[in-house]
Amino acid sequence: MFVCICNAVSDQQIADAVKAGARDIEDVQEVLQVSTGCGTCRQTAEAIIANTLVQTATGRNRQLQANDIATLVYAA
Repeated sequence: MFVCICNAVSDQQIADAVKAGARDIEDVQEVLQVSTGCGTCRQTAEAIIANTLVQTATGRNRQLQANDIATLVYAA
């Protein structure tokens, strides 16, 4: 699913960037330019980053589903 329409960045690309070593929105922005246009995707991108960090820290490797992302967005 696309998170950043301005720069065509998907949730999977953000998760992959975190798995490759990115630790915060600034790290992901350096690689993917997410949330550097209009900025409306920033909270969603940060939620995906946080969730991916938790998943990798606990050894979980489950893909985010649409309902998971909606839950993260509304929780933020």
